[in-house]
Amino acid sequence: MISNKIYALNSFKRQYDALIVLSVCETIPNLIWHENKETLLERIDWNNMLGIASVFSYSDNNTHLDAALRICQTCISQNQTTNIQKNASAIILSNLTNKPAIDLAVKRGFIDSNYKDYFPLGFKLQSTRTEIENSVFVGNKLIHLNKFQKKVHNVYENADTISISAPTSAGKSFILCTILVEELINKKQNIAYIVPTRALISQIESDLKDLVRDYKIKNVNISTVPHSEIDQNTSNVFVFTQERLHWFLIDHKTKIDLLIIDEAHKIDDGNRGILLQQKIEDVVKNNQNVKVYFSSPFTSNPEILLDNVENKSRKEKVNTQFVSVNQNLIYATQFPRKSDKWNLNLCLIDKNILLGQIDLKDRPSTNTTKIITFLSHAISANQSGNIIYSNGAAESEKKALMLYELLDDSDINENILELQKLVKKTIHKDYTLVKVLGKGIAFHYGNMPLLIRQEVEKLFKEGYIKYLICTSTLLEGINLPSKSIFIRKPNRGKNNPLSQNDFWNLAGRAGRWGKEFSGNIICVNPHKWDIKPNPNKSKQLIRRAIDNVEKNHQELLDYIKNDTPRDIAERRQDLEFAFGYYYIKFLNNDFNLKSNFHQDLQKLFLEIKPTIILPDYIIKRNPGISPIAQQNLFDYFKENIDRIDELIPVYPEDENAIDEYSKLVGRIGKTISDYPHQLNLSRAILLVNWMRGRPLSLLISSSYKSYQKHNKKNKTLPIVIREVMSNVENFVRFRFAKDSSCYIDVLRYFLELNGMPELESNIPELNLWLEFGVSQKTHLSMLSLGLSRNTVIELSEFIPESKMSKNECIDWLKKQDFEQLGLSTIIIDDIQRNIDIGKET
Repeated sequence: MISNKIYALNSFKRQYDALIVLSVCETIPNLIWHENKETLLERIDWNNMLGIASVFSYSDNNTHLDAALRICQTCISQNQTTNIQKNASAIILSNLTNKPAIDLAVKRGFIDSNYKDYFPLGFKLQSTRTEIENSVFVGNKLIHLNKFQKKVHNVYENADTISISAPTSAGKSFILCTILVEELINKKQNIAYIVPTRALISQIESDLKDLVRDYKIKNVNISTVPHSEIDQNTSNVFVFTQERLHWFLIDHKTKIDLLIIDEAHKIDDGNRGILLQQKIEDVVKNNQNVKVYFSSPFTSNPEILLDNVENKSRKEKVNTQFVSVNQNLIYATQFPRKSDKWNLNLCLIDKNILLGQIDLKDRPSTNTTKIITFLSHAISANQSGNIIYSNGAAESEKKALMLYELLDDSDINENILELQKLVKKTIHKDYTLVKVLGKGIAFHYGNMPLLIRQEVEKLFKEGYIKYLICTSTLLEGINLPSKSIFIRKPNRGKNNPLSQNDFWNLAGRAGRWGKEFSGNIICVNPHKWDIKPNPNKSKQLIRRAIDNVEKNHQELLDYIKNDTPRDIAERRQDLEFAFGYYYIKFLNNDFNLKSNFHQDLQKLFLEIKPTIILPDYIIKRNPGISPIAQQNLFDYFKENIDRIDELIPVYPEDENAIDEYSKLVGRIGKTISDYPHQLNLSRAILLVNWMRGRPLSLLISSSYKSYQKHNKKNKTLPIVIREVMSNVENFVRFRFAKDSSCYIDVLRYFLELNGMPELESNIPELNLWLEFGVSQKTHLSMLSLGLSRNTVIELSEFIPESKMSKNECIDWLKKQDFEQLGLSTIIIDDIQRNIDIGKET
């Protein structure tokens, strides 16, 4: 292929090395260049390089496409290049279907807005043809797509099951949402859009609501609450995690027409990956004509996801590394014997090139927090768009405070002031975020309240927040592109170094398509990393979590034979979920008996089955809890039948609720789980206050006062804040919600079996209240509109009714003057985004 031959030429390499160094150095304002700009420019023949870029633009090789993009973007931004050369760059960018890069060049004044007028006739025709070939009509709107997106759309028109694989910045979410809109326009649909985290639910929900509004699509209900009522006369879009999809499938028999799995590579994620696979199989089994679309980062085996869809649908994959923005992998290492001077080297596949040096504000000694904050401050020159990766919430706050000390005071924007006020009210007046926001700094981790995270993301994208310290939440698909991302010895969780796949998934956030021509990935002291960053972006290999269990199947067999000990279940949730996954297959007669492993399981389950008298539907409702443990819980109720009324959970407003929930946590901890008993009371207080709809700020202040009262000086306010937020997200909303749901299912069956309907009617809907942190129907109706819990709690002060339906809530909201209620503008924006949709529907 001619592109390969050209790329291998020494004459091209000499010019391209100079060009790539030039393009990167210009993105670092305070860099002391190793080689001056004039020398670099002298080595570049722009006409020759543009000719080569034109050839590369027709290649399918991502290395060639990356080079073509860099050549054009560098040429178009140089004062030394001619208008003819700049327009030639625009022609090639058009052939690359990179319209955002052209629009950025126009915005920055590098080319005229009427640049096409300067194209020769042949190129005008070619540009027009490329644009037409990569555009589609959605409704009455013409949508311009890039080559990757158009390929996906073409496959969508001819296949029912699709696995899409492309880099982070290729525009996967956009094309999926565009296809979803087409489906809604064409006919009434029930669509399930599955994302890996609750944080992504709100992002997708917001994007879809905007699209429904833009396309003026009537009769569309967008829901994130699995237990909400379904209007069969409308189209419904359900945005769920796999856990919420499970509860939706349990409660509803609604036909699913389209299933979209975003970040589908998360099927490798231990117990949650097993649950995701199980729910995909359930949807397909019950909806044989369902369309299924998987979306994942650039992978080597996207076809493995198609194996989860066992029907007669037409299946295809789209696997491409479309290049939308150039990314620069830069190694930062200390200059020999000078700790305040650092070398920056551009890391390429075949070599490293010294870019120059950066002088730090001071000597950071060996303090790792100081090193990365000093470097980010020096390299960014206080410009916006900087993400600093952190290995945990505490480390994020520490880095934010260190950066705060480096920056000078400046005027605080009104948007920042509003966020500070909301954080004080929502979390605590002395929360570290309040302080650092004053200098355009913020941190972002998964346990923070949704509304706060959303506003932090919004202000970062708008440039009011210049530095954002993030944890591995970024790996979950959060759409948060940056100009530069700074990384030092990254881990995912404690002592778990980022794999190459995770590193490039994280690094994919560097480069804001349509806002920057390139993005910088600054790796600090990479020679000290456990897994060193590799410039050769290898395709990610998807390994299904259930396949890993099957590979080490003896572990599971031994675990079941030993009656699934609860202490082991705590450490090995993958085994716990795998037992449920396979046992449900056994109950459904879905085993593949050609497999020796399945034969062994069949034999084992036939021995176990007589000892489990619980009905199949309860086992199926609780796939993440061992059937043996569920039976043990039933036996516990049988042993305590004389006081069974005392084992029924009380409503959270009950005057003895805290004592009752302390006992409930203890009972669950002794039967189906393995909770530490010394935490029963503190967890009960948290559970009750959460379900009562108490603000997070109250939960934090109460906990802090309790620690002070008991003279626990090691529990500083920042530690307590992080601890409470973590307990809410990981224990209350996830672990206890799952376990208590099983407890209630088994209890309800026991009461039914023993003819106690009057007691059965007293059982509360705990899993719903725990998930959303409210227990009144009005509050749940508000949440189903897409409002955050913070907003609902604020509004609850003004709503007298506790049993309002969703439509009644919409009517009430339409009548309110929100400014008169004294609400934060952030909360008003949250309401307005959703009440507009309410009016449409």
